[in-house]
Amino acid sequence: MLEAAVLCLALNIYHEGLKTEPIDGLFAIGQVVLNRAERDPEKVCEVVGAYKQFSWTLKPPPVEDGLPWRTAQQVARLSFHMNDFTNCSKFYHALYASPYWKSDMQVTGTWGNHIFYRNKKAKPCPTS
Repeated sequence: MLEAAVLCLALNIYHEGLKTEPIDGLFAIGQVVLNRAERDPEKVCEVVGAYKQFSWTLKPPPVEDGLPWRTAQQVARLSFHMNDFTNCSKFYHALYASPYWKSDMQVTGTWGNHIFYRNKKAKPCPTS
């Protein structure tokens, strides 16, 4: 099960990182998926494949073997063993976007090319 979760997480990191995301942004993308999955490897593929949550899943592009894919796999593996540094973020968008839902959210930080959020009404984030 863990291998499937690593693959799903790596695919999301790879496609959401658009091959240009700095390493902190890649890890933050991974943490969002793990937060949505309640850090349960058995839920990761379900979270990544949820309808319209990650646009790349609507028409999955191919993965090109190379450094970005290898990096995504390494980041995915390490993400399962690290503490969440995003303050329980469950949402993000690219810096150039302005989604309708962001007014209901609290900014938790900017990593790489994305702004990260958690719901304003969410329970306090547990400290690690």
